[in-house]
Amino acid sequence: MKTIPIQISNEDYEWLSVQAKQREMTAAQIIEEMVSDASESAEKETEYLLSDSKMRDRLLKSGKSVKGIPYEVVRKKLGV
Repeated sequence: MKTIPIQISNEDYEWLSVQAKQREMTAAQIIEEMVSDASESAEKETEYLLSDSKMRDRLLKSGKSVKGIPYEVVRKKLGV
C-alpha cells in the first residue's frame, strides 16, 4: 500500500476523531473508507457516461484536447 501524506484542518481532525471513536475505527481507516467510496462513485459515474455513445465520444475527445478555457472566461460567460 502506498502512503500519501495529507494535511487536515483542526476542525476536520476533531470531526475525524469523533467519528473514529464512535465507529471504533482509526482515523486512517475512516479516510481509507472515504477515498474508496469516492473512487467507487467516480467509477460508476464514468461507467454511466461511457455507456452512451455520444457521451463516450465527448469524453474521449475532451481527454485528448489541449485547448482549455481560462477560469475567468468561464466565470464571465456563466455570470458568476
